[in-house]
Amino acid sequence: MSARAILSAAYRSDIVPHHLHGKTQHKTLQARLSEDILKFKRNSLFYRTKPGHFFLTEFQADPDIPQKYRTPFPARRRTRDLLKGPLLAVDQHAIPARAFGDDAWKWLSAAFEDDHLLYRDPKEIGDGVAFLWTFAMVYRGNQVLSYRVGRYRDDRDSFANKRTVGFANVVHSNYCTLFNQDDHGILESALTAASTDLDLASSLDLFNKTDRAPRLESICVSETGGNPAYVAVVRLECPDWFEPLTRRLSLNDLQWLDFSTPPNHIEDFDPWSRMVIENRSGVAV
Repeated sequence: MSARAILSAAYRSDIVPHHLHGKTQHKTLQARLSEDILKFKRNSLFYRTKPGHFFLTEFQADPDIPQKYRTPFPARRRTRDLLKGPLLAVDQHAIPARAFGDDAWKWLSAAFEDDHLLYRDPKEIGDGVAFLWTFAMVYRGNQVLSYRVGRYRDDRDSFANKRTVGFANVVHSNYCTLFNQDDHGILESALTAASTDLDLASSLDLFNKTDRAPRLESICVSETGGNPAYVAVVRLECPDWFEPLTRRLSLNDLQWLDFSTPPNHIEDFDPWSRMVIENRSGVAV
């Protein structure tokens, strides 16, 4: 059912909460359902059957319900929807424009110790401060997973309809736990981005079955669109047998690219992917 249909049924049954009011209640409900699915994934009480339509998880295994209602439709993350704080941000003078491997971790640690790396409310962000984004790259040997970015997903002109080699995410304070305070939630942010967009039940099951755990490759500054951003490039390695189930994904033109040599037609890639490709000479493989 759509959010509007759910509301109509709730009004007929007189079970609409008193605090829900206004002319766009269906939009509020749809936003709350979407947030619940994004946060709890397969543990959510709801799942999508198609864009804007929801179903109760408790009935997903009921054989009497048609298969089309029992097949989840993967969530699509939109860049503009991610900027809800508190988010990890950096004072721009605290970390250089490029840092690789262990040096990147050293700069992050130093910035944190000097209170230049903090979680901040996006509404209160000031000049001289930039958000730290993660850019999760999924490797299979020498190949990197790539796809084309749709305008629904990212409506920035320099990103829309471009090919990308990573899954972007902010570093929300929720990603930092007692078990990963040393990396400030950066690796968890990258794992969440890749597992959500690839519709994986558990990123740990896939990306930790190889000999090399998720690792930070570099931090670079992007000035795209006049809005500086620190981009933490995280390498995720998957097993040789892994192949995304493209029929279930909302990613366009999925391809594995041989990353042992620079890709052709670099102008076809989004700004962050071009930055990563151009900086690869500084990355230890």
